[in-house]
Amino acid sequence: MRIAFVSTFPPYRGGIAQFNHRLLQSLLEAGHEVQCVNWKRQYPRILFPGASQLTEGSQLNSGPPALLDSIAPQSWGPTAKFLIATEPDVLLVPFWHAALTPALLGVISRMKKEIPGLSVVSLMHNATSHDSKFWDTALTKRFIRRIDQTWTLSEQVSERISELDPGRSSSVFFHPLYDQYPALQIQSEARTALHLPPSEEADVLLFFGLIRTYKGLQTLINAMQHLMHRPKPVHLIIAGESYDDWGAYQVLIDASEASAQIHVHTRFILDEELPTFFGACDAVCLPYLMASQSGVTAISLHYGKPVIASDVGGLAEYLQEPGTGSVCEPNQPRALAISIEHVLDDLPVDPRAFDAARVRYSWSKLADSLTKELNAQQRF
Repeated sequence: MRIAFVSTFPPYRGGIAQFNHRLLQSLLEAGHEVQCVNWKRQYPRILFPGASQLTEGSQLNSGPPALLDSIAPQSWGPTAKFLIATEPDVLLVPFWHAALTPALLGVISRMKKEIPGLSVVSLMHNATSHDSKFWDTALTKRFIRRIDQTWTLSEQVSERISELDPGRSSSVFFHPLYDQYPALQIQSEARTALHLPPSEEADVLLFFGLIRTYKGLQTLINAMQHLMHRPKPVHLIIAGESYDDWGAYQVLIDASEASAQIHVHTRFILDEELPTFFGACDAVCLPYLMASQSGVTAISLHYGKPVIASDVGGLAEYLQEPGTGSVCEPNQPRALAISIEHVLDDLPVDPRAFDAARVRYSWSKLADSLTKELNAQQRF
């Protein structure tokens, strides 16, 4: 099947680009012909709080053709024309941020005009952006109503789509585990590199990824004081670029009884550094206040690290195998601390639990499921 794939790919950084890159590989391995288009400009500067949208030292020409500009309508027609020339059967348009809606719909409308029978599918990572603005819902509704089929990676997102577009039914799949990263660093070496105590002297938690209000880092910082009674000290690594004002978090850390046990790396963590940060920890914490699904969970389970997560969105769906983690109420520091203790008390983990998760949430299984869905659509 010929698939046109319009979205974000490396060298753009972040979870969506990584997901799309791995999905592209899986679709190609499944025998599809896929033509991708990347953004020439993804977010205008006013909408992007980070230091850079691209991986350090990279150039846009190192990825798929970078044709589409989110705020330049003159780029939408040429992007559509480029993809029309490949005579696609399906146009795949992932969605995660409403600000990109005008550009995506500009491409969709032009392609459907030229290819009336074109099937347009959106893989909806979110139904509304986590940092939602007042115009977010209206743009999302507009986007959904122009799509032939919506796919999601969690039941929670599917339900939200039905609220925005009553009567619409979405196909629910899953977020596979990331398997493209280097192997874990030996824990003793990783802890030495990060200036952490050895495993016999301390347990280590990891909060990983971009720091935004909805990820609940303040809950985790407050939970650390409830772990001070443990005979074996608990240390916390915070690793990721902050999209919030870091000062408020630093105030919480400075006021905490556990301040000496909280280690901060507020910068974008490169892919090649993942083996060190995940190698150093015993468990990963996702104290999110809201969520759809999480790429951090996909990394953690692949690396065999149990996850302590808030019971929001679809996070609990990925921790069904006993031993892979624990869930708790969101925004409750004491409840989070209790879940952390349960996981730490069960160390060391049984690797067989993670083997089962790797099989259940594999990229080949996702590609097979998507292929069946696409073939079914083509019959109608």
